[in-house]
Formats: sequence, structure tokens, C-alpha cells
Amino acid sequence: MANSITLTKAKKYVPDLVALNSLCERNFMLLDYLVEDWDYQADANQFETSPSFVFQIKVLEQSRYTNLLEIRQLSTSLPDFLQPKVQVRVYHDAKMAEVVKSQNISRIEPSYIYPNRQMHQPDEKHQINLFLHDWLVFCKENGMSLPGDVPGIN
Repeated sequence: MANSITLTKAKKYVPDLVALNSLCERNFMLLDYLVEDWDYQADANQFETSPSFVFQIKVLEQSRYTNLLEIRQLSTSLPDFLQPKVQVRVYHDAKMAEVVKSQNISRIEPSYIYPNRQMHQPDEKHQINLFLHDWLVFCKENGMSLPGDVPGIN
């Protein structure tokens, strides 16, 4: 019997919308707990998780039903490119929050064909929102609210 090779076409990744929506709802609940004031003019919310790490949540835009937030990890001991930063769109009417920009990805697609030039994973959007969830849980469990700016950190 001759050796035969069977090639199968890879299945296209289909996002699990129920799981993604559930994750975005949990992110909203955590943000609602952590953010004191959704007003655009308000000061940034800051949480110290260790002597060298501070997390900052800042409102960038405000509209009737949504906010755009920037969430950053600030550290005096790390260079800027190693400090995570995401932009999150908060939908108050739907009670959901999703990452719309992360580090060097300015527009996160629902899914990516893999492999691709940027080497994004097929479920990159879900993974980035899961990272946000883990980050917010960490802030909630370990963060101590700061009254204002932390000396030496912009």
C-alpha cells in the first residue's frame, strides 16, 4: 500500500459571541466598581498594587451612553513600551466594556486569519478582553486607591 497524505482544510475560526459578551459584561461590572466618577473632567482613578506599580484609569471621552477609558500600568522602574496600556469603550446602556485599542493594535478585529503578518491569534479580541478582565480583578483584589498623583509618575 502506498503512503498517502491527506490534506484537510483548516476550519475558519468563528468567535464565540456569547462568551465574548459575557466577558464584556464582567469587565463592565469590575470597571463600575473601580471607577469613582465617569465624568470626563474627573481626575484619573489610581490604584497602587505594589510600591513600584500603579494602575491608572482615565476617562478620555464621554457621551450620553458611552465612555472611552484609558487603562495603564505605570512604573518608574520600567520603560514606557513595557507598561501595558489599553483603551476601553464602555457602553452604559448595554452594561458592557470592550477593549478597542491595545498597545500597538489600533483597531482590534473580531477574528484574524492565521498566520498573518502581525502574528495576531485568531481569537486575539477575546484574549485581549480576557487580559483586561484579569487586570481589573487584580486591581480590585490588590489595589489600594490613591488620593491623587503618585510622585515621580506622569
